[in-house]
Amino acid sequence: MNQKNDNIFALDIGTRTIVGAILERDEDQQLNLKASQVIEHQNRSMLDGQIHNVMEVAEQVKKIKKNLEEECATTLNKVGIAAAGRALKTVKSSHQIDFKSKKEIKQEDIRMLEFGAVQNAQQELASHENQNTANGYHFVGYTVLESNLDGIKVESLLGQSGKGIEVEVIATFLPRIVVDSLLTVIREAELEVEHLTLEPIAASQLVVPKQMYNFNLALIDIGAGTSDIAITEDGSIIGYAMVPVAGDEITEAICENYMVDYHHAEKIKRQLQTEDAVTMTNILDQEEEIPSSNVIDKIEATVDELARLIGEEIINLNGSQPQAVMCIGGGSLTPLLEEKLAENLDLPQARIGVKDIENIDRVTGEIEELAGSQAVTPFGIAVSCYENMNRANFLDVEVNGDRVHLFTLTEPRVADALLAAEIDLKALKAEPGMALSVEVNGELKMIRGTMGEKGRILLNGEEVDIETTITQGDQLVVELGEQGKAATGEIRDVVPELPTREVTINGTAVEIEPIYYMNGKKVGAETELEDRAEVTYDILQTVGEIIEEILELPTSKIRTKTITYTLNGEEKQYQRQNYQIVLNGEDVDLRAEVDEGDELVIEENEAELLTIADVIEQQDIDNDLEIIFNGRKIEVPNLNQKLLKNGQTATKDDLVGSGDEIEYKAGGIRLNQLLNHINYDISNISAGKLKVKKNGEEINFTEQLIDGDEVELYIENSAQDQREEVKKEINKTDSLVQLKRKLNQKINN
Repeated sequence: MNQKNDNIFALDIGTRTIVGAILERDEDQQLNLKASQVIEHQNRSMLDGQIHNVMEVAEQVKKIKKNLEEECATTLNKVGIAAAGRALKTVKSSHQIDFKSKKEIKQEDIRMLEFGAVQNAQQELASHENQNTANGYHFVGYTVLESNLDGIKVESLLGQSGKGIEVEVIATFLPRIVVDSLLTVIREAELEVEHLTLEPIAASQLVVPKQMYNFNLALIDIGAGTSDIAITEDGSIIGYAMVPVAGDEITEAICENYMVDYHHAEKIKRQLQTEDAVTMTNILDQEEEIPSSNVIDKIEATVDELARLIGEEIINLNGSQPQAVMCIGGGSLTPLLEEKLAENLDLPQARIGVKDIENIDRVTGEIEELAGSQAVTPFGIAVSCYENMNRANFLDVEVNGDRVHLFTLTEPRVADALLAAEIDLKALKAEPGMALSVEVNGELKMIRGTMGEKGRILLNGEEVDIETTITQGDQLVVELGEQGKAATGEIRDVVPELPTREVTINGTAVEIEPIYYMNGKKVGAETELEDRAEVTYDILQTVGEIIEEILELPTSKIRTKTITYTLNGEEKQYQRQNYQIVLNGEDVDLRAEVDEGDELVIEENEAELLTIADVIEQQDIDNDLEIIFNGRKIEVPNLNQKLLKNGQTATKDDLVGSGDEIEYKAGGIRLNQLLNHINYDISNISAGKLKVKKNGEEINFTEQLIDGDEVELYIENSAQDQREEVKKEINKTDSLVQLKRKLNQKINN
C-alpha cells in the first residue's frame, strides 16, 4: 500500500533522538497526529546536530519507518525533513545601483538590486571560509533588512522615483555536507525527500505566527548538542545563530557530580522538574536518593554558563536585547534556565517563556515520549511540508551546458539556478562603457561611454526573466550583456568655442588662435583626451602673451634699463628698453591688449648706453649762441662751456651711470673766436682805427660774449664808404658761416 496523499511523514533527526510522526489532514486543513515513534541513538552517531555515522543513523530511520508503516498499515515513500539550524551561515550584505538620471523604480530593478546583494554575500562567505568559491554552500534564502532611495530609508522601493537605490539583506547559506548527509540517510532508508526545511524555520512557523513577526523576538531551540537561535523583526526572520552548548552540558554536569553514566544522567535531568527527589545508581552500583534541589544546586553554574552564552549570541545577532524570548526543545525544560536567561538579557522573567505544543492550534495530538516543547520541531516540519507540498526544493537543471543541483526552500526560479551556477546577475544588464573624465580649467567634464546590449536568459529555448519558475531537467542558456565601448574625445569636445583674431606682426599677417594644454603639455584642439587629465585653455590677449607664444621670445628677455642721475643738481631718470614695441604707431608695454586688425611692430634696440651728449640733448640744452653783429643776428657755437662729471672735467662722449652727477654751464665765446668763426679778416681793413663795442660799451678782442650780446665793429673817423665796406665784409663772412653750418649738419646727420 502506498502512502496516502493526505498523510504527511515528518522526520526530526536530532543529536540524541530521532522523532518520526505521521500526520493526517482533515477537512479544516488541520493536521492531526496519527502515529509517532521516538528512538534514541545507541551510540553517539551525531554530534552537535551533524551526522557523523551515516549508516547508523540510516538504520534508526529504517526502524522508525518500519514501525510506523506497520502501525498505520501504509507504505511510506516520501518524507519531510529539516536541517539543523546550527549549520546555517548568515551574512549581511548590501548592494547599490545608480541610474544615469532620475527614474521610476520597477520590479525588475528591485530584483536585480536584491540578487546583487545576495551575490555580494556569497563572495563574502567564500572569502571568510578561505575558499575560492561558495560551492560548499547552498543559498537557502534572504531577508531584506533595509531599503534606501537616494540615501533615504523607505518601506518599499516599488513605484518610487530616484537616481540611486540600495538594499541591505541577510542571506542564509547551508553547508552542502549537511544536506548531502541527510539525503544519504533518507536514500539508505529507501525514502524520497518530499520537502526539506530548516529547523528554526520549521519551529518558528508554529510558535511565531506571521502576525507576531513585527515584534523583535528571539526563538531558542535548545536541543541536546546545540542551541539554535532565530530572530524576528519588522515582519521577517532577520537572522539565525547557533551556540554549541545545550542539554548535553547539563547532563554531563550530573555525570561528573554524581558519577553516573550518560543515559542515567539524562533520566535524572528530566525528573528534576517533576520530582522532589531522584534515585540514582553510580558507577560503583551504589544507590542513593537525593533531593532534586541538591542536584539543581550542583548544575546551577552550568545552567548559568549556558544562559550566558545564549544571551551573548542573541545580543550579538540582534544588536540589542529582544522584546521577548521563546524557548522550545528538550533543553528548554532545564531547571533555572528561564531565570538565568532573564538575568543575562536584563529582561523581566515574564518575557522568557517555554512554548508548548498544547498552545498551538494548527496541530493536534501528543507524542507520548516527548515533552510538549520537544514536539514543536517535528510538528513544524510537518506543517512546512504541508504548506510547500507542491514546491520541489531539490532539482537538477542545466545552465550553459553544466549540471547544477539546486536546493530551495521556496518555489525554484531562474534566479536560484543562476546563483547556484555563480553567474553574475549584474552581467545581464546593458553596462555602459567606461566614461572619460577630465578637468577643464578647474571644472569637471565627462564624456560617457556607449551603452552596451542587455543580456538574455533562454529557458528551454524561450526568453524568460530571473523570476520565471523552473522544474526538474530544465535547460538554461545565459547570454551575458555586452559591455559598451569606452568613451573617447578630443580637446575640442570639452572646451568652449573660442575666437581667433588676425593681426599684423612686423608686416606679416598672423592668425592668433587659442592655446591648449593637457597635463602641462601644449597640445592642439584635435589632440585625443586622456582620462583624468587636467586641461587648460587660454586666449592670447596682451602683447606679452603674443610675444611669448607666437614669437617664442620669453618676456623675461625684454628688459627696461633705468639710470638715475643729476644734471645741474636736479635728479633725472633715463629709461631705455632693449626692444621697442609699437602697437598701431604708439609705444606700448607688455600689458597692452591686442585686437582684431591691429598692427604690432617689435624691434630690437641696438644700444642701451647713455652718454653726456644724450643727457644734454635730452634736456634741450642749447649749445649755440645768438649774437647781434653790426645789426645782424648770427648763430655761433658756445665754445667755452663747463662740463663736469662727479666734479671732474668730462667730454660729451663720456658714459653716464646711476648716481652720476653731471654739471654743465655755457661759457660763451670771445670776440676773436667769433671773428675767426665767421672768417672775418680784419687785415683787409686798410685805414682808420678799428673799434669794437659790446652792448654799447667799447671792449677789446678777448672780451667774452654771451647769448644775446650786441657787437659793433667799425673804423673810427672813417668815411661812410669805409663803414659800408665793413658791412659787405660781414655779410660776405656771414654767408660763409651759414654754408659751413649747413654742411656740418649734413655730415652729423
